Amino acid sequence: MSEGNPSQVLFNQVDEKAAPAPAVKPPSYQATSEALAFSSVGTEPDRPRCSPRRPRIRHFFVAAFFLWLAGHTLLRHCKHRRFHHDSGRHWATDTDFHLGVPSTEPGESIDTCVESADWTEVGPSDRYNSPRFEVWQRTELSLPTDADDIFLFSRGTYAHGVLHIVEAADRDDIGVEIVVGSHEDSDLFERSSVCTLHRGDNGHGVGIFTPKFNRHPRERDTLFFIITVSLPQESEVVVIPYFETRLPLFHHVVAALPTHTFTSISLHSSNFPIYAESLVGDKISIGTSNSPIEGNFNTSSSLDIKTSNTPIKVVVNAFNQNHSKPTEIRIRTSNSGGFVVSAQTSNSPLDVKFSDHAADATLKLDARTSNSPAKVHLHPSFEGTFKLRTSIFGVNVNPDVKVEDPAGRGRKRRVNVKTIGRGARIVHGDAAWVSEETIKIRRLLGKWMFPRAIPHCFYGFNLRIDEVFLPLSVHHDHFYSNNY
Repeated sequence: MSEGNPSQVLFNQVDEKAAPAPAVKPPSYQATSEALAFSSVGTEPDRPRCSPRRPRIRHFFVAAFFLWLAGHTLLRHCKHRRFHHDSGRHWATDTDFHLGVPSTEPGESIDTCVESADWTEVGPSDRYNSPRFEVWQRTELSLPTDADDIFLFSRGTYAHGVLHIVEAADRDDIGVEIVVGSHEDSDLFERSSVCTLHRGDNGHGVGIFTPKFNRHPRERDTLFFIITVSLPQESEVVVIPYFETRLPLFHHVVAALPTHTFTSISLHSSNFPIYAESLVGDKISIGTSNSPIEGNFNTSSSLDIKTSNTPIKVVVNAFNQNHSKPTEIRIRTSNSGGFVVSAQTSNSPLDVKFSDHAADATLKLDARTSNSPAKVHLHPSFEGTFKLRTSIFGVNVNPDVKVEDPAGRGRKRRVNVKTIGRGARIVHGDAAWVSEETIKIRRLLGKWMFPRAIPHCFYGFNLRIDEVFLPLSVHHDHFYSNNY
């Protein structure tokens, strides 16, 4: 935190005593005008003169105000400096600054916090050496392997860094190694806390608490954390009931975890990317902002991936063991130019729904299933071609031509559907949003046909399924889409 210099107030003393009157000289033009104005006032009847004490009282109050302001500023500066040069936690009197004192939320309780003696200074190495930070210190914590809830979070303004989740063969507990980089001329490290906490019946985690500052901090007032969570490598697959991170400004890196799966796992950051080499779980939730999400995900219940202003590049393997409840996959971003989605099942239902779509984005969709129904629902902004094919059952395409223009330009929905062969097993067509002028021109020509150039959102579909809605719903065994 930067120490601002105290405000300096300068006082100019004004002598209230009147000086002797100078000798009278011939006045200039302006002086003559002022003299005439003064003499004209003097011709009026005598008026009571203002007391000479009033200006002096006014000057006294002005001087007293500035004196009080200077004293108040000096006092704040002294407290500010005393706080910065004392390691105690009881000098935080500046309203703009708060210590990194552990603060809990409902249901949380602090077990213990790392003391100064528990930190070990780390020498320069390839892992910790950085030109931005001169001092590196390390500590290690332990969490029980039988915990039903494992969590890590950061609260405050000054913490950022990277989180690694790995497996280790030489452990019988869950190890949490924390390495902190700081600057020599900053006492921010001494004003922060790292604690173990518990919540609920059997939840255990680690919290990082740094000060909160309402103004823009100095660049050197920051801490860089390298957190490594080491799960013990087992001889058989271990299921962790719940794992959660709330680490804004932390890059997440999940290594391959061959002996661990999660009933529910939630990894959330902000402004930093999240990467998973391989992650297996029933319910998976991944979220960040202004940074990409990449990796390989395997889910049997639900997958929710969300970021903004950057692309998402993931490989998803979805399984389903509950036929009454389908596996759900939600992938959301904004301001991204294109999407490639592949969804495949075997002997299980398939349901793909696009609830939103950017106006200028393109989509390539390949959806396949066998021996089970399949549905595909496209967003109303769909424009492009489609092709559906089934091996046994017919295909139903149900276009919603009454839906309102998602762009708000008053255009009309036009859908062309054609069937090839008998039994409606192969259906193809195209859809577009067209203006009223285009409709009138086509009607005058006596023939409807779609323009070759389709603006904005453009989809191309080649599909083999059973039932389709536009917004599109498709049943049975193959759905494929191409961009144009």
